[in-house]
Amino acid sequence: MSTEMKPDWRHRKTLSVVLPTYNEIKNVAHVIEDIVAQDIQRHVKRLIFVDDNSSDGTADFIKSFQDQTPFDIVCIERIGRAGLSSAITEGIMAADTELVAVMDCDGQHRARDLFAMLDTALSRDADIVIGSRFKTVRSQGSHQGLRQWLSKTGIWLANLVLGQKLSDPLTGFFLVKRSGFREVARLTSNSGFKIVLDYLFHYRRKPIRVEEVQIGFEARHDGESKLDSRILLEFVDQIASRLSHGLIPERFIFFSLTGTLGIAVHMLAVYSLYDLAGLPFRLAILGATLTAMVFNFSLNNLITFRRFRLRGHNWFRGLAVFVLVCSIGAAANVGVAGYLNDHDNSWQVSALAGVFVGTVFNFGLSRRFVWKN
Repeated sequence: MSTEMKPDWRHRKTLSVVLPTYNEIKNVAHVIEDIVAQDIQRHVKRLIFVDDNSSDGTADFIKSFQDQTPFDIVCIERIGRAGLSSAITEGIMAADTELVAVMDCDGQHRARDLFAMLDTALSRDADIVIGSRFKTVRSQGSHQGLRQWLSKTGIWLANLVLGQKLSDPLTGFFLVKRSGFREVARLTSNSGFKIVLDYLFHYRRKPIRVEEVQIGFEARHDGESKLDSRILLEFVDQIASRLSHGLIPERFIFFSLTGTLGIAVHMLAVYSLYDLAGLPFRLAILGATLTAMVFNFSLNNLITFRRFRLRGHNWFRGLAVFVLVCSIGAAANVGVAGYLNDHDNSWQVSALAGVFVGTVFNFGLSRRFVWKN
């Protein structure tokens, strides 16, 4: 009788490394050289770069290394698609090894830590190994002041959602079994800020082995950090969606906040057109309504749906469709409010219900017909 043997990972190439890129031409060579130098036992089978249509020639530069390394180099060029989580998902799914690592291509993640994580995965049969910035140290030199506060607050919120006490569930540096990630890839959000959070959330009630390895977090080798206020907004949006167990769709909170600001713009416009300019009231209302619609569309285009941002003539086409969508939402608002009020509900309850239904209509139709995703 034959006995099924567990694969001896240490005697063959066991690892693919996924590196999402956007305008990283000055960092690619540094990262490749670092991995080559540290891969003493030749574990790496392939580097998979996923490039979001860089304007600086990153993709062509990556391809110039294809015959210069002991492992394969692949570059997936994405046209018309963007986003860190979706890039990571595509890279992992393109791998043909069971173990896949994900790391930044800006020099902040080092190859020496990558192979320490691989050793941990192999020795402990871990499902995921997290490259933690804070496992044994309280702070990193590159995380000071506001950035450190934001990281710590984000980690606290993430652990609240996960029901765990991990030192760094928001890391962008991790190693995972591809078979386990495949299940998550079908369900995870491609717009989320941190894909590790989605992975851990999916498996939060399942028996998986999670390990953390302390890493260094260097300053960027070249260029500027892509962490900005919009990325932080995406994280807050992702947390809200997980806390509500998906009842609050991603982007809905910011769509609603934009609508709230639109009300203030509407009232200010009515005051300006009616009280100050002296226009007839109905004409002032019409002008204020159109002003608020343009404001809401512009802000949603800039923030809520920034990954599908409309430009040029598409901006004007999108505005026209948005105005039509808002008209449908307004009809739903009036219909629901009127129905509830006719059935002996208070006007306050009726009005709020109408606003909620109108907002849901506007959000759903906008996502489907204005910012198609």
